[in-house]
Amino acid sequence: MTESRGMLLAILLLLLLLPGGGALEVQVGPTDRPAGAVILVIDGLGSSYVYPEHNAYALDGSPLGKAVLFNLTGGGARAVDVRVPVPETTKSHSILVTGRTGADWNQLGPTIFDLARERGYLCLAIMERGDSMSILEEMDAVLYLEDNSLRGAEPIPGFSSSAPAGLTVLFQEWRDRFAEYSNPQGIHGYAGYNAWALDAAADTVEHLIGKPFILLVNAGAVDSAGHNLNASGYLKTVEALDEPLGRLAGACRRNEILLMVTADHGMVFPDPKGKGGHSAEKYAARLEALRVPLVITGPGIEELNLGGLWSEVDVAPTVLSLLEISSNESTEGLSLPIRAGSTLRVRGAPAGLELWRDGIRLAAASGDEEELFRGLVRGEYTLRGEGLSMRLLVDGEQSVDLRGEKALPEGARRGMGVAMILAINLAGTAAIVRIWRRE
Repeated sequence: MTESRGMLLAILLLLLLLPGGGALEVQVGPTDRPAGAVILVIDGLGSSYVYPEHNAYALDGSPLGKAVLFNLTGGGARAVDVRVPVPETTKSHSILVTGRTGADWNQLGPTIFDLARERGYLCLAIMERGDSMSILEEMDAVLYLEDNSLRGAEPIPGFSSSAPAGLTVLFQEWRDRFAEYSNPQGIHGYAGYNAWALDAAADTVEHLIGKPFILLVNAGAVDSAGHNLNASGYLKTVEALDEPLGRLAGACRRNEILLMVTADHGMVFPDPKGKGGHSAEKYAARLEALRVPLVITGPGIEELNLGGLWSEVDVAPTVLSLLEISSNESTEGLSLPIRAGSTLRVRGAPAGLELWRDGIRLAAASGDEEELFRGLVRGEYTLRGEGLSMRLLVDGEQSVDLRGEKALPEGARRGMGVAMILAINLAGTAAIVRIWRRE
């Protein structure tokens, strides 16, 4: 029996020495995770009308003006060029919450809300459109308008059994306040219609302290102004967003909530005096219809203008990444590299792997199959270990595979370990057989 005990100890020792199969996380710097998220979709807001980098033109070539939205462009991480695959509300909303261009609004499939709910998040919506029932069905609590009219319709609250009791009262109060916001005539009525949605969202944020949540808000009056008024009325309605947007941003900032502001499509005008559109064939290919804003503020978000071409399919993976909600579902999009504390993922990490910057060793890993270095500031780093010295630029979420960088790749090293285990197991089996025969 002494021989078999020796074999067992040898196997256990070898298993301890072999690299592990999981990922080891090393916290290098601080990371901030938001307590929740507000996704504000301003229906019909084209970034050509609010971003300094772009200009808007009518179909007849006339230049159109700009609206100043300081609370949109004055801070946070701003993606300069973001485009929607389809400039139409229902299809665009489906893409936004799934990250897939082929999402069917009748059967959405997995959404960000499904994944968030698995992590204990409340899923809420304040919607000023009547064509998003499939998205409303994803929610624990909703406050929505059945049609797109500015007056006459009354918001309808809806709740699941999981909705907090206090939220039921709050949504009913904001249902009753809708008329005071939307009753004024002209531009003031359009402005009030949007302000109601943003103020209701701000109040909801203040009442959800300590509860993780995702709140989807759709403000509809910019789109209505584009369809019913000329370019001047559209721009005045856009400018009126600044004050209520500031109130919502303040509520999110005080409560460490992520705020993402975007749109489902833009707006195109035939001429400065004509009414606008976006989904008709003559409008749909125009950048004024396709380019939308995407601005994100909150804990752990860098202040930057992000270049490159991005898509609406990138919204869902970005939200999930910033909330640190993992997803096994594939999306077509990528997470925007806007987190202040970046993560470096190293596969095939050798034993004694170290992370250096500016001559200072920041962290040492254990030689696991996969290492995660979290909380890194953007910049140049060096990986060192087992004869390896690799310089790399960390800019957002970064992955490096070192298995091809070593004389003996990690796979071969593990293969040798498996072969040794098999050999020892065979030897141990032979020893057991001999013992059994003796008995």
